[in-house]
Amino acid sequence: MKKSSLILASAGALLLMAGVYLAFFVAPDAVVRIDDRELVRYSQKIFYFHVPVAETSFVFLLLGGLFGAMYLGTRKRSYEQMSYAAVEVGFIFVLLVMITGVLWTRADWGVWWEWEPRLTTFLVLTLMYSGYFVLRSSVQEESAKARFGAIFSIIAAVNVPLTFVAGRLDSLKPVHPTVFTLQGASMEGPMLAAFLVSMFGMLLFATSLYIMRLDLLRAREDIEYLKEELEVG
Repeated sequence: MKKSSLILASAGALLLMAGVYLAFFVAPDAVVRIDDRELVRYSQKIFYFHVPVAETSFVFLLLGGLFGAMYLGTRKRSYEQMSYAAVEVGFIFVLLVMITGVLWTRADWGVWWEWEPRLTTFLVLTLMYSGYFVLRSSVQEESAKARFGAIFSIIAAVNVPLTFVAGRLDSLKPVHPTVFTLQGASMEGPMLAAFLVSMFGMLLFATSLYIMRLDLLRAREDIEYLKEELEVG
């Protein structure tokens, strides 16, 4: 493991632990009154991690599409590896979004699923990137696999901003809080601090995973090259 990835992973883990502390012990609780009793809505705490996970997945999926486009334009193998590693990391966080989203839906709305804009578009996003890995695994020739993967990563990345916008357009049922608007942050004090700490922690941890995965892909390619050289020799 590179020193840089170890530092990023450690910093990310520390920030995430700090985010947990801020979310559960510093940020104010959401309280509801039921039958003259005040109950704490702990489902609100999921927000501090669900949204950072979602934003992190968006960042890496967009990077996957960007590096895919750079590969198609240059045919440099390094860009294809960068695209693949970014999509892999992004997809891990996509799955985490679906898990935390379902938990939030169940705890807050009393159902496991609801066909509202953000959930529906994110499900489509999940299925599209599942198809990305199916496509790559079904193609044996490496250059074709890289080319098809790059094209698919670009097409799938188009759905990322659509998914992001969907949560801001569901005015009929504003179920997803908007943290930042054109007027500034919608949260203040401890709540904003808990969110930002979790957000930066998630990004740092994801970046460390990306670096480690990219190093592994490059090392694997070097090993394959050495094998071919030894066989030829």
